[in-house]
Amino acid sequence: MANVWNYLANEGDYPDLDADSACKHLSAAIQCRTITYLDSSLMEWKEFDLLHMLMREAYPHVFSHAEVKEIDHSLLIRIPGSDPSLRPIMLMGHQDVVPVVAGSEKNWTHPPFSGYIDDTYIWGRGAIDMKDQTIGILEAAEYILAHEQKLERSLILSFGQDEEGIQSGASRIADLLAHCNTKLEFLIDEGDYRITDGSLYGANGEPLRMVHLAEKGYCDLQLVSHSAGGHSSNPFHGTSLAILSEAIHRITQDHHEPKLIPLVRLSFETIADCINAEPLHTFVSNIDAHSAEIAQLCAKDANLFPLVVTTTAPTMIEGSSAQPNVMPQNMRAVINFRILPGETCAGILAHVQDLLKSLPVEVQILPNSANNPSQISRYDSYGVRCLQAVSSRYFVNPKTKKGLRVVPALATGASDARMYEKICDSCLRYSAFVVDDEEDEHGVHGINERVTRRAYLQGIRFMIRLIQSSCMHVQK
Repeated sequence: MANVWNYLANEGDYPDLDADSACKHLSAAIQCRTITYLDSSLMEWKEFDLLHMLMREAYPHVFSHAEVKEIDHSLLIRIPGSDPSLRPIMLMGHQDVVPVVAGSEKNWTHPPFSGYIDDTYIWGRGAIDMKDQTIGILEAAEYILAHEQKLERSLILSFGQDEEGIQSGASRIADLLAHCNTKLEFLIDEGDYRITDGSLYGANGEPLRMVHLAEKGYCDLQLVSHSAGGHSSNPFHGTSLAILSEAIHRITQDHHEPKLIPLVRLSFETIADCINAEPLHTFVSNIDAHSAEIAQLCAKDANLFPLVVTTTAPTMIEGSSAQPNVMPQNMRAVINFRILPGETCAGILAHVQDLLKSLPVEVQILPNSANNPSQISRYDSYGVRCLQAVSSRYFVNPKTKKGLRVVPALATGASDARMYEKICDSCLRYSAFVVDDEEDEHGVHGINERVTRRAYLQGIRFMIRLIQSSCMHVQK
């Protein structure tokens, strides 16, 4: 039994929802090997074409009612509402998946692109990240239209082609919508797939759902060191490897001071009344006076640490010699930074250049590898209120039978949502397709990726209710 099942409520909603058909559609989508590579020449676009064909066959009402645009291999689907004065909402997914590590296929219970369905799970690459949400959104829209329910507010569906890569698909869709002067009321993109244990924030016994209102920035810095090489018996002038190692050491030992940014502060404020663990219980009684202590406490926790510091991770090193008695010549390393809101990629570059100014090391930002932190979306928004209401119906505390609290939070990873900030001030990252912590940790980008049928169907119910509540019978 999956632990997340304990939190599912009102699973009897929409009793005529065709569960078997919905599961088969997700299975068919998983079988399309829509793998993203940073080298776009490796992309198998015929697999995306196959996925589009499956979508058109499975969702005839959506594709007959909607204006559909293929932008390269990304999809923009607009289902018009009757009231053009209402700003559209947008539901998002991405079609692409990460590769399966070569040689790991034998470790999967079922082949990674089989889309195998058993009594409990739907298996395969993309079952969690994130064909379940992409197909689930289409299932919800098809249900609405097949039942001849009329939309007042227009509904936009956006499915990018390379979220796991350079995110060009979402960028081009956003540019097109901006060119058409489209302004969104809110959007929902992928977020945390888990039911969060509130004890992480000192709220013991309080399960939570997180809605990410912003995401950290991303920056890959390349370090290059040169030396003459030669025989290792005479390293009088040092080696490029030694120089590069010293540079990496300086960077990783330059610890960023923890700080409680406004969004993370808001996380603690939102659940302050149920924080019962000390010393956080005392600290949140006066956050202004204890913000530094809260930040320091978070920095000592492996889960909260990324929320209060800009993180530094050496990830690549290249150019070592082919045998041990030869000194290397040109060596290269890459350091990945995940940047807190309030800081910038340019600031990180300048700081590292200053840190290494006494070393013969070239420092530069890799092309297409730098994004400043996103804007922080509004928490007091119509979109958040809709999200909270629907979430509270379908995800409840099994002890109190009350809806799980939806907590504003900072995302440490990247998503397509930030591409739409120029047309939307309420970019919400939230997943209604939930999995257990273990599934999230090992399955996402790992092996045996799978989602339970019950959780997948609950996500579809969530999306149906969200469309109904935000696009039908709208109170202006």
